Amino acid sequence: MNPHVLLSIGLTALSLAAPAGAAFAQNAVIPPPAVAFRRATGTEVGARIDRALAVPALKNAVVGILVRSLIDGRTLYERNPDLALVPASNMKLLTATAALVKLGTDFRYKTTLLHTGSIDRNGTLNGDLYLRGSGDPSLDSKRLLEMAQKLRAAGVQKINGRILADATAFDDQRIGDGWQWDDEAYYYSAQVAGLNCDENVIALEVRPADRIGAPAQVVVGGADSRLLAFEQTRYVQVTNRAVTTPGATTGAAGLSTGIKPEAKLRFSRARATNELIVGGVIPLGSAPVSEALTIEDPALFTATRFGELCPVGGVNLPSVKDRRIEKGKTPPTATLLVETESTPLGDLVKQFLKRSDNLFGEALLKTVGGGTTGAGVQAVVDVLKDGGVDSSGLTMADGSGLSRTDTVTPRLLTSLLIFADRKLDTDRRGALINGLPEAGIDGTLRNRMKGTAAEAHVRAKTGSLSNVSSLSGYLQTKRGERLVFSILMNNFALGNARAARAAQDAIAVALTDAPQDMGRGKTARPRGAKE
Repeated sequence: MNPHVLLSIGLTALSLAAPAGAAFAQNAVIPPPAVAFRRATGTEVGARIDRALAVPALKNAVVGILVRSLIDGRTLYERNPDLALVPASNMKLLTATAALVKLGTDFRYKTTLLHTGSIDRNGTLNGDLYLRGSGDPSLDSKRLLEMAQKLRAAGVQKINGRILADATAFDDQRIGDGWQWDDEAYYYSAQVAGLNCDENVIALEVRPADRIGAPAQVVVGGADSRLLAFEQTRYVQVTNRAVTTPGATTGAAGLSTGIKPEAKLRFSRARATNELIVGGVIPLGSAPVSEALTIEDPALFTATRFGELCPVGGVNLPSVKDRRIEKGKTPPTATLLVETESTPLGDLVKQFLKRSDNLFGEALLKTVGGGTTGAGVQAVVDVLKDGGVDSSGLTMADGSGLSRTDTVTPRLLTSLLIFADRKLDTDRRGALINGLPEAGIDGTLRNRMKGTAAEAHVRAKTGSLSNVSSLSGYLQTKRGERLVFSILMNNFALGNARAARAAQDAIAVALTDAPQDMGRGKTARPRGAKE
């Protein structure tokens, strides 16, 4: 583990009135909670929260909760609010806030094409072409094709040299500290680099053959892929071990039972290679099954993809056999030919939070850190300090929350949310809050809290790992009061994630449906608590 990447922070409490810099609006100071370890168990809402947590699935879980009013910042309910717990994707709240503060909502990533050598009268580039990235996590095959078309429009009809991927905007650490090795093949563990394309994953679509016992059909770039339909990539190799099996089963009389067996497929990638492996069985007549797998070395993948799309865009290359695609740093004397930009950061943050996109988290953290994760973590700490947010209990190993070495407290998250609501300027504040999934409406909350009082009244970030579930964000009660809350759940038994989410939803509904002014209601100590 790189000790410069993983930072465990134990700062002293800082006043929320601390100077906040140009990104912060000049709003009223938010007082911190006056008393620790209290909760509104003496109220109807507190009792409902207690009941939501008293389910067998959470019997052995460690739960941290803090609910605060946005009117004055006072505590309305808490349970272990200062306990450092694994947040999963709730860590994205810190990354998004730091990116908005440090970069601004109008920031755009730039990807450029530059060349050495000369372009002759026939449009042949006698030199090397450099594809230089800035870490854009949203770059895809469509934009690479547009770059190839712009290259043709700039007068280049043929490249008589190498295509070089310049990913030096970021360091060479492509996965986060504390990521599990057996997750590396799957889309949520996509590697990050200074050049990324199609989220650094390849979709495979598996279909049954037309006869039992035959190898299944595997299509690179199936329906879920971002690869353009007219061009598949040669960057990966597929090993197909999947077999077609019988469809609907038959009974003793030879009649169909109507029971359709399910496909049982295994997807993996040989470590440190681009060999994608499919195994298992798929019954005759089954619908296609898709899975997105990661690729090794995103920079080389992006340059390879660009080379594959150049002929489609009207730019000829040497034959595949003679084509040279490598990695290298752009020389300062190179001449700019083509440039493409991402959408503004405000839009990228929305995609990052609503989809809970891990690649975006790692790219954004490295971006605010000038190319390294360690410096990105320090940038987050600086934002918290400047915003007056106490970062006690924070251990940050990555920008997405995929690392199990990440820890955070409910108090930190609620303080961060209050800071964002009160002290960020209008554009940054709007980008963060509007980027959060909305209960029952969109993002990772689109299927949660539907038909309840919380539907369309909760904007919050979800988080999920094995034995970890979290939900932190904003909600508005039926009386119109706005609250911030953080619910972190760790160490429940495998198979109980759905029950954990149900408890979180029940808490959000109880708060939204509060029959009184929560911000001015009386709080009480939990049963059995000591003074």
